Amino acid sequence: MPTRIAQAGVALGLVLSMGAVVVTAEAEEPSTASVAGEPTLALAPDAGTASPQLRAQAVDAAIAAVDQVGRVRADAAQVAVPEDVLAELDAATAELQEAIADVDAQPVVRRDRSASRSAERGEADATPATTPDAATMGPTAEPTTDAAPATDDAAPADDAAEPATPAETDALVDTTLPDTTDPLTAPLREALDRVRQAAQVVLSTTEQKRAEAEAAQLAAQVAEQQAAEQAERAAAEQAAQRAAWKASLGGYANGKVPASALCSPSFAPSAQLRCDAAEALEGLNAAYAARFGTPLTISDSYRSYAGQVACRAAKGRMCAAPGTSNHGMGVAVDLGGGVQTFGTAQHQWMRDNAPSFQWILPEWARAGGSKPEAWHWEYVG
Repeated sequence: MPTRIAQAGVALGLVLSMGAVVVTAEAEEPSTASVAGEPTLALAPDAGTASPQLRAQAVDAAIAAVDQVGRVRADAAQVAVPEDVLAELDAATAELQEAIADVDAQPVVRRDRSASRSAERGEADATPATTPDAATMGPTAEPTTDAAPATDDAAPADDAAEPATPAETDALVDTTLPDTTDPLTAPLREALDRVRQAAQVVLSTTEQKRAEAEAAQLAAQVAEQQAAEQAERAAAEQAAQRAAWKASLGGYANGKVPASALCSPSFAPSAQLRCDAAEALEGLNAAYAARFGTPLTISDSYRSYAGQVACRAAKGRMCAAPGTSNHGMGVAVDLGGGVQTFGTAQHQWMRDNAPSFQWILPEWARAGGSKPEAWHWEYVG
């Protein structure tokens, strides 16, 4: 009677899902059938109960696990998982690689590289039952006689191990590795289990770090948006205030503005200007002081109607006709401290920078103007 051999089935994989790495292994005792007088198949004593092909599958699964762990570590590095957390995963991976090398170096492990690559792509077919040859049987195995050709009675491909479904994967997350009868792959399975546990910690930490980073990014975006909105409101309020200041003197005649309607710059308390002009002069003075180390010197600012009359009487056409001077509306100043002289560093700096603060030297007051007055500056905001 022909002898029929049913090979043992082994499932060994690394599951990286929902923050867990899972390794499972199962082994079935090979079954033999014989009749009186016929020899039975037996694996070599040093081969245990696992075939070379199953050991090769275990090595391939472990190599795939190393590849997956590499991706886990790369993801962890991107979110700055602490090195002390990664150290255990690195050590476990190194141990697994050593175990792979030890098993792969055994003469009883003969790996079909093309089949391994197909298996990694999920394309490998179920391995058909075959009769081991002398090279794989070991020194104590006896050859079979009258081996029958494959028939329809052979074990169907449906009996091959099916890949784990999501539900089965979830159920295996906390499963302890079962005992097997193959001592050669025991270190490999132990190393895989250590990798599983280390990867669980790294995955959990990675998710935590990613969540923290996303929360921080969201908080930064919210803060940035709030700051932008606040700045926009402040700018709108300032614009409205300046408009109100500009309109505040509309009901007063030139030189007839009360002191209560005017503002004084902080660096020159005795000076009086329309409030928006005073605010702009504050900014100009800050820039000027940063350059020259001293504030602007104001010799004249708001000039009342009576003051315009006195100026006209004393200086003639050097002063505007009473009731027409820009000094009379609080939007002009006369400056000293070097600004009052053409060609000085202070005057040239004012020419270059004052317009940014809406203060200018009028055309008529420039060196080539109709009435040169290097000291006379006007607010045009």
